[in-house]
This record gives sequence, C-alpha cells and structure tokens, in this order.
Amino acid sequence: MSNIYWSADTHIGHQSILKFMPNRPYASEENIQAHDEWIINLWQTTVGKHDKIYFAGDLTFRKSEDARRLLEQLPGEKYLVVGNHDEAIKAHSNYFRKVAQIMEITIKPSMYEVLSEELCIVLCHYPLLDWPGKQQGAVMLHGHCHGTMDDFNANSVDLRFDIGLDGTLAKQAGGFVDIKTLYEAILKKTGGLTPQQYANEKY
Repeated sequence: MSNIYWSADTHIGHQSILKFMPNRPYASEENIQAHDEWIINLWQTTVGKHDKIYFAGDLTFRKSEDARRLLEQLPGEKYLVVGNHDEAIKAHSNYFRKVAQIMEITIKPSMYEVLSEELCIVLCHYPLLDWPGKQQGAVMLHGHCHGTMDDFNANSVDLRFDIGLDGTLAKQAGGFVDIKTLYEAILKKTGGLTPQQYANEKY
C-alpha cells in the first residue's frame, strides 16, 4: 500500500530563507546548496515512487529549467496547491497529478488502517478561518506561516494545522507529515472524538 504525505514551504533555492529560518540545517553557514541538498535527500528517502505527496506551496525559487530538473529528482505522485512563490513550477504542471489553489481530499479507512473513519481534508497554502465542510469535520491543512500559527491553531477550536517544513507537525514526523502523525494530532485536539463528532459538539 502506498503512503501519503503533506509538506509546504521548502523554499529550495531561496537564499534568504536561511535568515528567516535560522534553525534549519546549514542556515548558520548560509549554505543554500547544502540546505537544498538536505531537502532533496529528505524527500527522496521519505517519499516512495508510488506514494502520494500533497505540497501546499512555496516549493522552490529555482527558475525555468532548474525548476524542471528539480522536479525530476522528486519521487512520488505529486499534487501542488499553489503558494505565493510558485510561478516557476506552475509552468511545469505536467509533473503534478493536479495543480490547484485549494484542494479537497477524502481519505477512506480502507486505504489507511490508522483511520477509524473517513477523513476529509481541505488544503490551501494560506490558513483559512472557514473552509468547505468545516462544520461537518473537514480538517484544514496549510503552509505559508513557517510554524508561527502553531500556537494560534492549538488554542483555536478549529481543526486547522500547519503542515509546512518549519511547523510542529513536520518536526514531530521528522520532515514530511505522514497520515499517522496527522491523525494522532487530530485525535489529540479532539480528545479522541472523530472529527465529525468534534464538529458536531463545537459548531
């Protein structure tokens, strides 16, 4: 069975990310090449050829052919939710199964045994205050904030999580967020209730 992953905000080729995110590997050396190789290796050793990866924006600052060559190195069945720094890779949409501003995903328990019921997800680069299916238990996943929304999300009644590389979930998962890490975070937030039960109580 294939695995499923989420990520965002890798910013491959973005020299300034090393200043914005000083805790990333190679930031103190300001070595963007080593930083990029770390991310590419993380992707290659995590995501298998037949795995699905949903990427919520800001993948790379590389342009044109450099962006295309990067995409050729990244395994998995890739889905892109466009971020504010993805103009170059939008030109290479053929490397993705789907490209969208907002993506709705339904994951069935028959596909992943960690689930006890159907899981509905809305994916956007930006955090949303409202989204399709929220009142029915749909979970909102976003990037863009580099972990700065983690406390806000944790203190909010809403089922919203930052799945970007610098967020809490990615750190718990060791890089890219997998279905087990995500679902455990959801159940921790709901106190063990299903997202549907939780939504019925809260909304």
